[in-house]
Amino acid sequence: MKKLLFLALLAGGAWWYASRHFDFHDTLAYAKSHPSAVWAQPAVYSVGLVYYGRADYPKAQEAFTQLLTDYPTGQYTAHALMRLSEVADENRDYATEKQALDRFLQDFPDDPNREIAQKRRDLLYNK
Repeated sequence: MKKLLFLALLAGGAWWYASRHFDFHDTLAYAKSHPSAVWAQPAVYSVGLVYYGRADYPKAQEAFTQLLTDYPTGQYTAHALMRLSEVADENRDYATEKQALDRFLQDFPDDPNREIAQKRRDLLYNK
């Protein structure tokens, strides 16, 4: 049990350090040049999440847009559409937010986040 806790703390510490001290733009470029690699899609999504966590919304929007462009029907598509709508809202890019929410609502009618997406889409009329 102590080993598992130690490994979890070590992994968390490494992630925290890397997310604070490294620029992940090179990861996006490398993943773009290797689109068929099994690690590319999760790496791009993770980069978007790191930028989102840093509140670097323009870079997060770039990462999620790249993910949705390179992998339009991948395993992270639904989550990336929701995150893209959130960062586009933060960037005041309401056209992108609307497109992301519309695509989410159209492509994922049974997703548990559908109600949230619909409410966020309805709120766009007030902006």
